[in-house]
Amino acid sequence: MTILEYTSVLMSLLIVLLGAMTQMSVALDEADIERFFVWIGIASVIASLPVIL
Repeated sequence: MTILEYTSVLMSLLIVLLGAMTQMSVALDEADIERFFVWIGIASVIASLPVIL
């Protein structure tokens, strides 16, 4: 994987992670604990992807 490809993948993951964090914030504002835990799980998977790469 070239530097450009690796950088583009990491930037994409960062954008998706920020989106998940926004959704977690919305879930907390609405006091929806179940949805918050779903987004925590999604964010954890996204955050662990660079380690796998």
